[in-house]
Amino acid sequence: MSRTAPTVFLWAVMLLGLCLATAGQGAEDQGRGNPGADKYALVYNGPVSAEDCPESAAAIAQEAGIKVKYVSDVAELPRWLQDAEVFIIGGTGDDLLPLVQAFTPTVTQALKDYLNNGGRYLGICGGGFMASTGWDEDGKHIQALGIIPAGTSVYQDDYVPRVLPITWLGKTRPMYFKAGPYFQMAKSPEPVEIIANYGDGSVAAFMSAYGKGKIAVIGPHPEARESWKDEAADGHNWVSTKDLAVDLLRDLLSGRKLKR
Repeated sequence: MSRTAPTVFLWAVMLLGLCLATAGQGAEDQGRGNPGADKYALVYNGPVSAEDCPESAAAIAQEAGIKVKYVSDVAELPRWLQDAEVFIIGGTGDDLLPLVQAFTPTVTQALKDYLNNGGRYLGICGGGFMASTGWDEDGKHIQALGIIPAGTSVYQDDYVPRVLPITWLGKTRPMYFKAGPYFQMAKSPEPVEIIANYGDGSVAAFMSAYGKGKIAVIGPHPEARESWKDEAADGHNWVSTKDLAVDLLRDLLSGRKLKR
C-alpha cells in the first residue's frame, strides 16, 4: 500500500460523515421555512391600503433592521409567510370589506398556522380592525380574522385626521389618528399586555400571544411621517413617534414571553 492511500481513505471517511451530518440537518429544518432564505417583513400594499401607509410601515421595519417584501394579493400569503419575520397590515381606507373577503378560509388558516408556529403580526389602524373578532357596520356584524381577543369599534368616527394624546407605556405622546379602532377586550387563555390607551382609558394598543407567535395591534399611527400632519386637525401639535413604533416592532420580534 502506498503512503498516500491511508490519507485518501481518511478523507473519504470524513467526507461521508460531513454528507450524513448535512442530510440530518436538512431533515431537522423541514417545516421551519427555508433555512437559507433571507428573512423579511411582509407588508401588505394591495387593495384598500391607504396612501403612504404600507411605505411608512415598511420604513419602521427597515429601521428595526429587517428587509421588506411587499405583497399585494392576499392569495399569495401562504407562499410568502414561511420566510416572513412578521406580517404587517397598516392603515387602510374606510371600506375594509374587500380585504375581509380576500381572506378566504384557506388563506386565514395559513396565517393562523404561521402564528401558531412562531410567526408575528403587526396591525396598525385598519390592520387592527382586521386582526379583531370583528365590528358592527350598517347594522351588520363584520367577522374579521379573530386572531386577537378583542372586538373593535371606531374610536372617533367622523373620519377627520387629527393629533390625539395617547398614553403609551405610561407616558403621553401626541399621535396621528384617523378613524382608528379602540379594542374591546375579551377574556383570553393567552397572555395579553396593554401598551397604550386613549384619553378616556379605552385600549389603543396591545400585544397578545398566539400559540408560539405574537401579535401587536394599534389604533392610532405611531409610524406616521411628518408630511401627514399637514392634513390633520391640530397638526402643529404632532411630533414624531416613530421611535415607539420601532421599539414595539423589535419587542414583537423578540423572544420575550408576554406577562399575564
